Amino acid sequence: MKFTQLLRKQHIDRAKNWLWYHQRDRTVQVSKAEAILASMNIPVEDANAFAIRSTENLIIKEKFENPFPIKDVNENSKTYLMIGDLYTLQEGVQQASLLTKTVQVEDKLPKKVTDLITDVPCNIDTLVERFVRSSVIYDPEQVKLPKIKDPERPSWVYPRVFGLSSTRKVHNLFKKLLQLCESLSGLSIAQNRFIVSDGLLSTFIEKENRFLNFSTKMDIMMTSMMPLAPIADVNIHNELKMPNIYPLHSTAGLTKSEIYDSTDLYPINKESPLMNVHTIFVNYDPSKVKNLTELPVTENQIHARSLTQSFTTAATYARQRFGKDVKALPEPVVVQCIQSDGQNFYFSVYQLNTLDIDGEEGIRNFWWAEPTIKLYEFAGYKEGQPYLDGYNSDVFKRLLAFYRNN
Repeated sequence: MKFTQLLRKQHIDRAKNWLWYHQRDRTVQVSKAEAILASMNIPVEDANAFAIRSTENLIIKEKFENPFPIKDVNENSKTYLMIGDLYTLQEGVQQASLLTKTVQVEDKLPKKVTDLITDVPCNIDTLVERFVRSSVIYDPEQVKLPKIKDPERPSWVYPRVFGLSSTRKVHNLFKKLLQLCESLSGLSIAQNRFIVSDGLLSTFIEKENRFLNFSTKMDIMMTSMMPLAPIADVNIHNELKMPNIYPLHSTAGLTKSEIYDSTDLYPINKESPLMNVHTIFVNYDPSKVKNLTELPVTENQIHARSLTQSFTTAATYARQRFGKDVKALPEPVVVQCIQSDGQNFYFSVYQLNTLDIDGEEGIRNFWWAEPTIKLYEFAGYKEGQPYLDGYNSDVFKRLLAFYRNN
């Protein structure tokens, strides 16, 4: 056996104790702060003297009343039915229409928007395909994805898969496509647009002696200097009938919650010139948006999310602009909505005509929605190589039309 040289050892705790022991008597270095403050005619006072004087001025009472009494939560609380982000409506668009007193005018976008849909050059399609690859395939995020379920083998446990989350895909796509729209539209349009991320919106409305709370956390909301022009006159489309979901009520499946503060929330101040809502971008995450019945979410329920989120945004904006107690709006409020899970896109336009949503008679709100459009058929890896198949340019054409609409 070969003997090696014995190296000098040092215990870390012994070294730490030695350091604290020898440096405890260090004197405080006098800085030039006092001289600098004195040259600026700023008074300087010893901290110990200030602390002693402040302590002497304290008045301690043996018995005192709490200056901030704790309010009873149930004193002014009220039970509200919640319409939020995570749970869908059982009857989909029909139930959402009854809740918001809305009629679906057509199964397509308004003519004002479709007239703005034009062909784009081939190099723009190449850019969009590159955005899809970088957002859906090449992004390096590695998170634990939802568990794989097989209805035919419910007890089989699949290995957990790591990859790119749905929310990350949607946010990447929206931001890159918006940047491309801004570059193509020019300064005259881009300078009148403003992007708000993670904005909280909430409003409280009474409907048929029931109190509803419409709330959402908007992933991306685009505002503009001028509000969108109304699409249709508020007094037309009287021939359209409201849907019937009997024997269910319009509030079936909504959860109850005790709310103490019923203040409306809108992410932009009223005095801001860019407070006018233009387009909302809604993230549909299949792992978070659920049914109370635990059944799979249907496409009809996904479209209903677009309707309720558009109504929530339009209602909070209308109350911010026209006043909290407004019901008959001085002018309609138009909101464009784009909902996506990264592959499927849902385009719709909502026109809020009234906040008096009792009953089915009188002025009603309007909604236009297109069927689902796929941005691509498949984006991922095949045999270890990145692969994009079935790219559809119609999605970006509509998104660009929404961006340019005034």
